[in-house]
Amino acid sequence: MLISEFIKKNTQYLLSTNQTDEREVQTILRFLIEDTLQINRIDFSSRFLTQQEIEFLNQSVERLKNNEPLQHITKKAYFYGLDLEVSPNVLIPRPETEELVHQILKDFENRKENKEIFLEVGTGSGCISIALAKNLPNFHFIAIDISEKALEIAKKNAKKNNVENIEFLQLNFLDKEEVRNCKAIKNITHIVSNPPYIKENEKATMSANVLDYEPHIALFVENTNPLIFYKAIAEFFTNTTVNKNSFLYVEVNQYLAKETKELFISFGLENCIIFKDLQENLRFVRATYESF
Repeated sequence: MLISEFIKKNTQYLLSTNQTDEREVQTILRFLIEDTLQINRIDFSSRFLTQQEIEFLNQSVERLKNNEPLQHITKKAYFYGLDLEVSPNVLIPRPETEELVHQILKDFENRKENKEIFLEVGTGSGCISIALAKNLPNFHFIAIDISEKALEIAKKNAKKNNVENIEFLQLNFLDKEEVRNCKAIKNITHIVSNPPYIKENEKATMSANVLDYEPHIALFVENTNPLIFYKAIAEFFTNTTVNKNSFLYVEVNQYLAKETKELFISFGLENCIIFKDLQENLRFVRATYESF
């Protein structure tokens, strides 16, 4: 069977079982074939699949039919020019988070030669810190996460992308005593975080491929305390930063962006700005703090 025939056949199959756009299905199938079989798309129209390849791809299509994310099947995700490994133990990097990285690199365009320290709270796959570290080689990054399995993935991704200016630490950032006793994060300059921010009551609006396959610990917060991580970050930031003009960047729940900004202002943070993502959602907050 030609690859082009396989794509045509299984596009119709997936469309018959899922409410999905035809072009999106075809794109997913092309990525599946390219990433798992290492076949160049130029060869798709003339390349015949072996029986073994067809059997493997049929199994993968069944996984797609059951809403399993493509990235879990290929064990690969692309983020800001990086090739990353992912698993059910980490969130799949989102395109909007690339916009956060882009904003930070834009802000630090004239500070690349400095030796500053970024702390990332909740690194997951490591995508944010690795992308930043790749582009800010003079900076040092400390990336923390509560999950040991997530840190294993993040370390692999740093090595895979030849990034060495990152230190990975397992730490429960909501445990004040644990944070207080962690000497490695005492002298940070800036903070970046994409923490859990989806309220439990928002689950009903989410797709099955997220709910069934991605780590809930990295997604959800209690309805009664949705800003718990932002409060901990603001408190730590105002008590720990050692440099004038320190920056704090966070990705936020679009429905709680204004509340997050107000929270930061209540902690004495300045120049609090909300940024929209490319979908016009209120998605990021940037703030500064002069510690002396």
